[in-house]
Amino acid sequence: MSLLRRRRDELEPLREDEVYARSYGDRSDDVTNVKSVPPVELREEEPKLTDRKIRDAFRARLDRRDPG
Repeated sequence: MSLLRRRRDELEPLREDEVYARSYGDRSDDVTNVKSVPPVELREEEPKLTDRKIRDAFRARLDRRDPG
């Protein structure tokens, strides 16, 4: 069973300042604040296929078919 387990090297505990540096990084003036932009209004386009068009196409197809 010891062949299946890899032995980890013991890590030294981190000091508080090291933990802070890893979590927050260094502070600098290179940081730029990003401003939010309002969303763009999308126009609603007329639907290409409406129930009226489907109904008219169905009636036209019924009128074209052979009787009987």
